[in-house]
Amino acid sequence: MPTVVHVGPISSPGGIQSVIKTLTDHPPEGWDVRQIESHSDGSLYSKLKAYSSAKTELRELLESNNDVVVHLHSASDYSFHRKLRLAESAFSLGGKIVFHIHSGNIIQWLGKGNRAKKLRARLEQCNATIVCLSDRWKELLTPLLGRCKVSLNPIDPIHCISNTVKRVPNQLLLLGRNDAVKGHEFAFEIMRELQEKESDIVLHCTGVEQSPEDLQNVVAHGWLDQEKKVELLQQSSLLILPSKWEGQPMVALEALACGTPVLASDSIHSLPEVVEKCSMDEASLWGEIISSLLKINQQGTTSGSVEDHLVTAVQTNLLAIYDQL
Repeated sequence: MPTVVHVGPISSPGGIQSVIKTLTDHPPEGWDVRQIESHSDGSLYSKLKAYSSAKTELRELLESNNDVVVHLHSASDYSFHRKLRLAESAFSLGGKIVFHIHSGNIIQWLGKGNRAKKLRARLEQCNATIVCLSDRWKELLTPLLGRCKVSLNPIDPIHCISNTVKRVPNQLLLLGRNDAVKGHEFAFEIMRELQEKESDIVLHCTGVEQSPEDLQNVVAHGWLDQEKKVELLQQSSLLILPSKWEGQPMVALEALACGTPVLASDSIHSLPEVVEKCSMDEASLWGEIISSLLKINQQGTTSGSVEDHLVTAVQTNLLAIYDQL
């Protein structure tokens, strides 16, 4: 039986981890699926150790099986370099390489100096099939890295409209790690604007352990397990996504699957058209749009917009890519 092995951040919270888990839990018919951890959130030493362990696991797998697709999931920066080295090692041992790019700032990163030219040559040397997240990403990446194939991010079926979880009016949700790119501080500015207007809108957010002392309309959750995250998605009336950049944010797709509308930064592309967009220039404008959207009962009307992201559709597309290899 042919094998596909997903290589990436298996245990580190985030969108790539969600993608790998969903693809592993729902394998393509006729294929064995494995996963290898290649990332660590700890020190540089722990990251190098994770890389070394991944390289060893790949070597052992490829030495015992000559029918393996190595599906590497990459962001930019050091993640890209680590995955490329693993791709080169796996190719030398007979592995067929899929190099899957998830990063939202990959174009800016590749555009520095002659970085793209060098990396493209190395990807071509290991006969890598480059996979990106949308047709728009394909347009942007092809001039830099060569021909790309598209694989939309898959949604775990656990994300769905619930008949038992009650929707809470005026409850906003922000899901993401505590990173400047995710826009927590901008979201807090929005909530300050709404608090000054004595609005009863409340923001629930992950990634931070405590809400700002001056905000009574923010509830901090830290990091949540999947079941609690899904419950919040089903419970909230609007997801906000004030990120500087994203590849194809899983939280937006998962919210839509749960029937929850989404308001996102206009710097983010590759999402269904039903997603509302707003510039990051003014927090007050976001507050106005949020108030307006919450007055419109859109809950439950968005789930049909993500049918192409159902795991069965995504696996069918990936299976075609694997079979070609």
